[in-house]
Amino acid sequence: MNGRDRREQSSPLLFVVCWCEFPGSERMSRLPAIVSSEGYVPGVNEPEQMICQYLHLTNSMGCSWSGCDVSAFSVPLLILQLCIIFFVSQAFFYLLKPLRQSILSCQLIGCMVFIWFIRLDKHLLNQLFPESGKLVLSTVANFGYMLHVFVVGVQIDTGILRTVHRHMVLMGCMSFLVPYAVCVMLLMPLPKLIQMDEVTLHTIPFVVALTSMTTFPAVTSTLSDLNLLNSDLGRLSCSTALVTDFCSWITALALSTIGVALERQDWKPLKNVFWIVCFLISMCFVLRPFVLWMAKRIPEGQDIKESQFLVVLVTVLLCGFLSECLGQNASFGGFTMGICVPDGPPFGSAIVNRVDWMATTILVPAKFAISAFKVNLKSLGGDEVFAALITEAFITLAYMAKFISNFVLALYFSVPLQDAFHFSMIMCTKGIIDVSAFSLIRSNEVVTDQAYSLLILNMLLVTGSTRILLWHFYDPSTRYQTYKRNSILESEPTDFFRMVVCIHNDENVTSIINLLEVSNPTRHQRMEVTTMSLHPLEGRASAILVPISEVEKIPSAQNRVLQMGKAFYYFMERNHNSINVEHFVAMAPYGSMHEDVITIAINKCANIVIVPFHKRWAIDGSVEAAFPGIRSVNLKIMEKAPCSIGILVDRGQIGGPNSVLTRRTKVFRITQLFLGGADDREALAYSSRIVQHHHISLLLVILQPKQTDVEMAPEMHEKRMDHEIIDRFRMECKGRDVYIQQEAAKDAQETMHLLREMEKGCDLFIVGREHGYAYSQLTYALSEWSQCPELGRIGDLLATSEFKFSVLVVQQQPMERIQSGRVSSARIVNDSGRLSSARF
Repeated sequence: MNGRDRREQSSPLLFVVCWCEFPGSERMSRLPAIVSSEGYVPGVNEPEQMICQYLHLTNSMGCSWSGCDVSAFSVPLLILQLCIIFFVSQAFFYLLKPLRQSILSCQLIGCMVFIWFIRLDKHLLNQLFPESGKLVLSTVANFGYMLHVFVVGVQIDTGILRTVHRHMVLMGCMSFLVPYAVCVMLLMPLPKLIQMDEVTLHTIPFVVALTSMTTFPAVTSTLSDLNLLNSDLGRLSCSTALVTDFCSWITALALSTIGVALERQDWKPLKNVFWIVCFLISMCFVLRPFVLWMAKRIPEGQDIKESQFLVVLVTVLLCGFLSECLGQNASFGGFTMGICVPDGPPFGSAIVNRVDWMATTILVPAKFAISAFKVNLKSLGGDEVFAALITEAFITLAYMAKFISNFVLALYFSVPLQDAFHFSMIMCTKGIIDVSAFSLIRSNEVVTDQAYSLLILNMLLVTGSTRILLWHFYDPSTRYQTYKRNSILESEPTDFFRMVVCIHNDENVTSIINLLEVSNPTRHQRMEVTTMSLHPLEGRASAILVPISEVEKIPSAQNRVLQMGKAFYYFMERNHNSINVEHFVAMAPYGSMHEDVITIAINKCANIVIVPFHKRWAIDGSVEAAFPGIRSVNLKIMEKAPCSIGILVDRGQIGGPNSVLTRRTKVFRITQLFLGGADDREALAYSSRIVQHHHISLLLVILQPKQTDVEMAPEMHEKRMDHEIIDRFRMECKGRDVYIQQEAAKDAQETMHLLREMEKGCDLFIVGREHGYAYSQLTYALSEWSQCPELGRIGDLLATSEFKFSVLVVQQQPMERIQSGRVSSARIVNDSGRLSSARF
């Protein structure tokens, strides 16, 4: 081996900066042609790389006007590098977005491609990324990574560990130990069978250990991007990944400490373990109570103070410093500090919002650029191709053993086949913490360039393919199908009337309670109501779905939820023996919030789900605010719910001065428009319950077309069902304050005129969403002004500011959500980690 080869394989590779003083007075006029130089010098053990750079070349101070190269100065060069890395990362994220790749994978791929491209031009490479500039860029990148890991720690709900069930602990531990043990056992007899070099034999155990890891942030990032965070699969994966992450860290700490002790034949490194344990204990019992005390001092509804934010940020820096003193990476201290900060609003979410955008968007891509520089594709070929094949075989074997062990254990614990397959795929995904671990062991010369490159490439392949397959083939809505229609119309009069109602803010409480009162709960027509307080996921990595009895797990929403619960508790006490109310709290992204609602609807066998409209009206009747996130939730519930849906457009009549609760002695006036079709029949079935209330007056308007086209057989069947439900309604409502009015119209204009006449003397208007083909001529023209198609043509018109009454739009469960001839079993992972089955 020649001298150059020895220098290229020198280990460790150290950057030694040699500062050369240059007179400041002559700095601008006598800039040298060469601002830095590098070379190899004899080191203590092996050759080391030395970089010499002039001391004052930090800020350019406008020397570009004198013909100086600005990129020769460290500050302008750093700014230029960060800008280039940012634009390259965002460009690749935009290009790979159709493939559902994560922003972190796109950043790494973009940096690898860009660096490969500029390496073709040595001069361009030295201009943009000289060796002297890499030291500064690496320092900034590590600082940004520490802040990013701190944010990750803030978003982790430590309460998950208290609720993880035993089978999840077993699955999490086996997810790391099985692939590691399998590969190590196969490696032991391998040198006797084939000839292997010592470097590859030493590298493979570390490669296998890194492949066997599953980090919690990588799993939550994948689930969040695919809107699976609060699905059954997501809850199982998050809990298991947290256990696997904890298990792998403990194993890595023990093996590294013991390995150093055996290598040096000195057990002093074991003292580090003792001090690390002391550090963790002090964080748990000293620092965390202090941070919780600061969080409790924030008044409800107010944001975190600047002084509190600065205290937390400085503490992060101190924890990083102490972590370095203990022999760990600074990110370890940042992560443990993040665990001490309470997640969610107002404290955790405020810190995440202030730190995350800078750390993750600007500084973390620099970490990937540094990691991309270490990828050496040339090391995979040439004379080292056999070693590369052996290393790749063990990486593939580790992934396969990890997948199979997770798959078998999931099946053993009664996870459905499809969910077990996708769960095993998710547990094989990697993220930024894995990349950082790869880069760290490469910097410490634990693994070779060849092994490091294979780890990065396999990570991108496995994680990228997993995201694509999950996006294309995993549909959690398949478990929502039932073998019969769950609706009000199909339920027996003696059955419990089961409702699930959604609450997004305090303003929904009064209207929902009064709608429940309108629904007429009695001893003969008992109701089971499940209320769900829905909150967007802020400052957290995992979703939450808990009953109100466990609301202490969500300190940020505890006061609001308890107040809502008290309101429904008083309502239940007032209607004793006629209604039972359960209250749940859910925190999830708007993209997957419908999963929690549908999960509860399945478990409770609900007949109807009531959701509030996404617009809020002002006193003068105009739209005060609109919430697109709530609208997206309503659309997905209407598309996938296993029962009927009702969208409540509340303008104050339900919860205002005309409410049933505040005006017991006066009549609450309801109007229903009936054109025909499944949705109108479902709405009429709901009205049949309402009219039993002593203070309800209902006007049923049956609207028919004056001229009809040639009727087809399916329409004849629909008409027959319409006549049957109307006749049954007449019989059930005898002696009640009910008026039935027959009307006819020829087009949408006459329909609109009729609706305006109904506005007089109406507090609540009930209508179905769709009305069938025979009545399309009465509503078709209304779609030209449609703004909210989820309300239907008539419901959308009634929700405009031209009308002043509240509206309830009802949709019966679509037939495509019903299976034929078989029972569907929906598996639920509850918050205690147990698998439960809801059968319909």
